Amino acid sequence: MSVLDDRRKWNERYGDALAQGAAKPEPHPLALRWRSRMTGGRMLDAACGLGRGIAAAGDLFHTVYAVDLSEVALGSARKVWEGRPVRWIAADVTALAWPADFFGLVCAFAFTDLPFFRRIRAGIRPGGMFLYEGFSRRQLELRPDLNPAWTATEQEMAGIFAGWTILEKGEAAEPPFRTRIAALRPASLER
Repeated sequence: MSVLDDRRKWNERYGDALAQGAAKPEPHPLALRWRSRMTGGRMLDAACGLGRGIAAAGDLFHTVYAVDLSEVALGSARKVWEGRPVRWIAADVTALAWPADFFGLVCAFAFTDLPFFRRIRAGIRPGGMFLYEGFSRRQLELRPDLNPAWTATEQEMAGIFAGWTILEKGEAAEPPFRTRIAALRPASLER
């Protein structure tokens, strides 16, 4: 699927959700559980949608980069999060280059791209955190039409963040099957 086709798909989905009265997103529970370990600075909400990662950031981060393909989602999120220090970017987050040691937090909720996750590790500064929740590979049992690239196993995610402190990892036992991880980059200079 091309980026333009993907953008059209997500614009339509967010348009439908907003027409049905989508509410201001609540902070993701994973982010709430680990908020006390967040160190501030810059944050990336990857494929942010309406801003569930932004909701978790509170006032801890001086700059939030909210990236999504959908201009519809970003337009709505801008209104919801007006007054927050957010840089709105309508783009494919996987195609953007980020400096090394740049973010104190990267959130990816309901978004999976394993090659991107491997690359973004270098963009998280020592002491920074990565938070993820997305479809588990087991979700394919329920939805065989789901693109397998949009799924991850607990082992794959732990492997990507090998050498980091894994604060939490797991997989939902009940549908919808989701995998999650909270990983903290060591304070040393290792990536």
